Amino acid sequence: MRYVRIEKAKPNMILAKPLYDSVNRVLLVAGTIMTQDYIQRLSGRGLDGFYIEDDLAKDIDVRDNITQELRNEGVDALSRGDLDACMEVAEKIVEQIMSHPPISIDMIDLRTYDDYTYRHSVNVAVISTIIGLKLGYNKNTLVQLSTSAMLHDVGKQMLKTQILNKQGSLTQEEYDHVKQHPQLAFNILRKRMDISSKVRAGVLSHHENEDGSGYPIGFAGDEIYIYAKIIHVADVFDALISKRPYKPPYARSEAVEYLMGACDRLFDRKIVEVFVQCVSIYPLGTEVLLSDGREGIVAANSNPLRPVIRLFDGEEVDLSDSDRYRNITIIPETDAILV
Repeated sequence: MRYVRIEKAKPNMILAKPLYDSVNRVLLVAGTIMTQDYIQRLSGRGLDGFYIEDDLAKDIDVRDNITQELRNEGVDALSRGDLDACMEVAEKIVEQIMSHPPISIDMIDLRTYDDYTYRHSVNVAVISTIIGLKLGYNKNTLVQLSTSAMLHDVGKQMLKTQILNKQGSLTQEEYDHVKQHPQLAFNILRKRMDISSKVRAGVLSHHENEDGSGYPIGFAGDEIYIYAKIIHVADVFDALISKRPYKPPYARSEAVEYLMGACDRLFDRKIVEVFVQCVSIYPLGTEVLLSDGREGIVAANSNPLRPVIRLFDGEEVDLSDSDRYRNITIIPETDAILV
């Protein structure tokens, strides 16, 4: 299968994975033959793209780190504010990820504007768990980390929706309002004696920066609990690559560059370095434009920075073969869209 951006979608393409709305109802099932009306409706909902089946990519298996059913279960639990259900989903995330090593962050999440908040929290839990697994954490620690990540934004349910979804810059007053959400979440969680203090520490400090410039307290360096450091990296990465009403998505390469450039200032360097080992800069099945003008899809990712590209005529270009393709590069995604 391969991923097609919504602006390049065409009628008669065959949908490879189902699409859901913000309350987890199926919009279109896998196998649906796309029409122009479907494409326009999905575009109107803010969907960035979808996976299709075709002859070019029939042998490319793009697997999610967790099942779509579990993602939907997490979204439902978060939307209802059901902490017990969220904790159950967090444990299931760990079990599913641990059952399919080695793990990389490869698949593009399929979400619309209106379900961003809850799917974002599920994504942060998945990414955080993968980082924790790479760090060698045992299952019990991973479950705590996953739970903290799942619940990191529960305080936003107490904020004003019009401010969270505002298009454009926030005023200082609005920003101060948003900055309350870690403390609000902490206040909710500390009423639950069955939720670990480590989980609460991760939630409270996930916006703290290495140099002390973060919030809500201004912790720095080792004052920031390790779960929070991990969640911070996962949270920012997923936010950067997400399409929002007020901003286009970053290319993954750009998001990774941002994280690396902010090491020791915003992020813990070790956590970023471990994360970079887990993320696919060029996910399987995504379209790319080469510097010589040829287009294709990512067919294999043995070298994360120099993947194998399958051109639309079927020829394969292994960019890791420096003797043949040393001078060929991948045009950054945001630039490629403009070509």
